[in-house]
Order: sequence, then structure tokens, then C-alpha cells
Amino acid sequence: MAKKSRKKNKINKLKSITIVSTLIILLLALGYHFYKRNVTANTFKESNKYQVKGIDVSHHNPILDWAEVKRQNITFTYLKATEGITHDDRNYIYNYKLAKENNIKTGSYHFYNFGVSGREQAKHFIRVAKCKSGDLIPAIDVEHSPANSYSKDPSFVKNVIKELSIMENELYEYYGFHPVIYTNIDCYKLYINNSFPNNPIWISSLNKEPNNDIKNWVIWQFSHKGELNGIVGDLDLNYFRYSFDDLRQLQLP
Repeated sequence: MAKKSRKKNKINKLKSITIVSTLIILLLALGYHFYKRNVTANTFKESNKYQVKGIDVSHHNPILDWAEVKRQNITFTYLKATEGITHDDRNYIYNYKLAKENNIKTGSYHFYNFGVSGREQAKHFIRVAKCKSGDLIPAIDVEHSPANSYSKDPSFVKNVIKELSIMENELYEYYGFHPVIYTNIDCYKLYINNSFPNNPIWISSLNKEPNNDIKNWVIWQFSHKGELNGIVGDLDLNYFRYSFDDLRQLQLP
């Protein structure tokens, strides 16, 4: 009986070791998979599906070597111009000048502040932003931040949409085009979906390709920690959904 018991214990021990080893291998494989996914998501990939590459920058980034950006086959950029009713991005003028000099299609965006007059925000953007012929249609950045609190309170959400609608309409009246709306999945569901059917959507969806639940999406921001050769610091990386020729539809006449 003792020999049988020892043999049984040995077999059980081997089974346990096998199970633990298998679990460790699976965990290592999963970890490698997620590591590889995150690494590749921080660089542009050669793709037949997405060929038009872009970046967006603000004062959080250093002023870039735009000649080097161009050499990386970056076709377009959006630059932060304004925020709220008083803030001007300190790097906007320099980045705009250098991006244009290097023949990168350039757009300007406004960071929308919740609880602030949409009309006054539109006036601020119009005063500061360049938006010349051939530039990309202006964009409004709608996202939560320390300045933009999160709330599902119906009256709060309604007011955010109301003032954003006012700003959107002011820009439409001034430029003759519905502005691009930049947002992420959460803010899209709260404020944008069903309220802005005519606006091209620039969607931030890190590591996950947008689907058709996001109506009218034309730009996909897939990374906040992007890398370009010869450029110091993290960048926001974007793909334009369609062809180089289709990008003309986002340009001001």
C-alpha cells in the first residue's frame, strides 16, 4: 500500500508540474502578444488599407523638425491653435509655418472647454487660427480632461452638446464646411453620436481599429506614444481612412 501511495503521489506531482508549466507558457505567450501589439501600435505600419499618415501636435510636444517629419512620409498634421476663450497654443505659429514650408497638409484645431460659451470659443478660434486655402478643415477636440469633468447627468450632457452645437455652427457659417470633430469612444457616445451627423469624425481608439458604429469617421488616432525616426518625444499618430485623392475633400478651397 505504501508503494502504491508513493507512486500515486509522484504521478499527481508530475501532473501538477505539467499544469503549472503549461499555465506559465500560456501567460508568457499572452504577455508577449500584448507587448508586441502595443509596440507595433506605436509605429506606422506598411499597409494597403491605410496609406495616408498624419500626426497631431500641441505645446506638449517640442517644436518639431518638420523636414524630418516630411521625410518620414507624413502627409498631414493637425496643430492645436486654441483652447476655451483665452488660451493660445504657444507653439502654434511656429509649427504652422514650418509644416507649411515642408508641404505637409496642415489643419488647426480648438480644444473645446465644457461649460463655456460655444460662440465665444468659436470667435477665439477664428481670431487665432490660420485656416488658409488648401489647409485642412478646422477641427474641434472634444474629450474629458482636468478642465472637462466627466458626468452622465442629463442636464450637464445636454449643455455640453448645446454649446458645442453653437460653436460648430459658428465655424460652419464662417468657413462654409462642417468642422471635423475629434473625440474618443466614451465622448462620442455621450456627446457626438446622433447630435452631429454632418461632421467628419476623427476618432481616438488606441490599439483598436474603429468600426462602423462610429458614423462618418475619416481619421483614426491609434497612438499617443508614437515614434518617428529622428524625432524626440512621443507623438499622436493617425491614419486617414481613405486615399490621398480623397484627402482633398478635407481641404479648404
